[in-house]
Amino acid sequence: MDCKKTVIDQQNSFIDRYTNQSDEILNFYEYKPGEQSEFERRAKLNSNGREKELSEVIHSYMSDLELTEAQLKNIEHLRNGHKVIIGGQQAGLFTGPLYTFHKIISIIILANEQSEKLNTTVVPVFWIAGEDHDFDEVNHTFAYDRVSRQLNKVKYSTLEPPEKSVSQYHFDKELVMDALSDMFSSIGETNHSKAVKEMVTDAIEASDSWSDIFKVMTNEVFKEHGLLLIDASYSKLRKIEIPLFKEIIEKREEVDHAFRNTQDQFANVIKKRMILTDSNVHLFYDYNQKRQLLMYEDGKYYLSKDTDVTFSKDELISVLEKHPERFSNNVVTRPLMEEYLFNTLSFIGGPSEIIYWGELKGVFKALNIEMPIVTPRMRISYLTQESKKCIDTYELDLDNLLINGVKDDKDKFIREKASDEVLREIEEIKVVQSSFHQKLINQIGDNYQNRKLVEKNNQIHQHQYQYLIDRYLLNVERENEISMRHFEIVENTLHPHHGLQERVWNPIQIMNQFGITMFSPSTYPPLRYTFEHITLEL
Repeated sequence: MDCKKTVIDQQNSFIDRYTNQSDEILNFYEYKPGEQSEFERRAKLNSNGREKELSEVIHSYMSDLELTEAQLKNIEHLRNGHKVIIGGQQAGLFTGPLYTFHKIISIIILANEQSEKLNTTVVPVFWIAGEDHDFDEVNHTFAYDRVSRQLNKVKYSTLEPPEKSVSQYHFDKELVMDALSDMFSSIGETNHSKAVKEMVTDAIEASDSWSDIFKVMTNEVFKEHGLLLIDASYSKLRKIEIPLFKEIIEKREEVDHAFRNTQDQFANVIKKRMILTDSNVHLFYDYNQKRQLLMYEDGKYYLSKDTDVTFSKDELISVLEKHPERFSNNVVTRPLMEEYLFNTLSFIGGPSEIIYWGELKGVFKALNIEMPIVTPRMRISYLTQESKKCIDTYELDLDNLLINGVKDDKDKFIREKASDEVLREIEEIKVVQSSFHQKLINQIGDNYQNRKLVEKNNQIHQHQYQYLIDRYLLNVERENEISMRHFEIVENTLHPHHGLQERVWNPIQIMNQFGITMFSPSTYPPLRYTFEHITLEL
């Protein structure tokens, strides 16, 4: 596979400032990104003492999977206190957008690189955000139909979306199979379709909860890399988490103040806020089949939906000690819990995640937890031969396509096919028309009503002339239908929905075209970690 790198971050964008180590940005983080000396400094930290218990929990969570020798060795390394590279994501339909896999690939690549540089095993870990309850974010994906050249939404349709954590949601297997059928109706059958379908179908059949499908599929794809998985909602994990939950409750006011204060300071630098929450406790509580925010007011804790359910602090801590599975973190405390559990070398995140970690530096300090190295995940696009042929035919610039899409090139092509004489004459008429109306206005003088009438008349004429140009260019576009299809192929492949491919396309699309082993160590190219965007020619 050929590999091309592209700088896609706009100058002075957050990621540009972060990766180029702007001092005013780095004030909100503990380590500089991309510096080997920082990895070496972080690697010297002592283990947190929870690694033995944590390794047993992860082994238990993965015990229903077919584990490779590499995974079993990494569980043992985890038990012995080895550092981890970790990142996470919600459990999307059929694993969700490609960027989830790219986050996993980033974790694996960085773990391998640091294992070599530090001369000790660094373990790749993926954190499944199964405690999340926003089902509308994970119940759909997209499929690119190569025949119609359209992106079709594929959705798991249920009348009432669950309000509980997705890991507690027991899905309708028939409806998920319907969604899989819809997916293949769009992406079409290939030589690899049978194997891909079997893998996904096996995952569906082996799963009870929504997150289980993600777990089984992800393990099947990445097990040879030694990747370890853990669901944030796994009940056995909760027992290890009790002390930090308790401290968050005990220090409720300090934690909330630290978050609000740090966010205010960070917003003055980056001119935006990423975390939006009304919670002043920053924990969720499962009650009445709903995941509800814990709130605090007038000396009492209460639930955000069942507001009549209240607790004193002592009562809440008592429930925590007896039923820790009822508690879960919100966006503010989740990174803290992750760091409390793992001996982390680096956290891998997307641009939005990296911003909200910066909003939490004060919270890390309040809970006496050091923020790890925060590393932007790698960004990857796949250039199919079909798209490459179109790009070569019209001499398009790949870098520009990734950032801006095909619109400017398409418009330029249409203009070149149109008659310069026709377009020039219409533009000249527009200028003459405007000049004539200006003369009328000068003759009218200061009469307000007449001036408005002439201006309105000019607007109508200008609109009509522009309509003639648009209709003429549309006719040219229709006369060049084959070329328009080619531009459409490029747009929906490399810049779908006006953004990067990895934010829309699903991994099944790639595996259906290039094989179920597409992401395995034997097939995927040996990439080096980079903050630039990578395009792989397939």
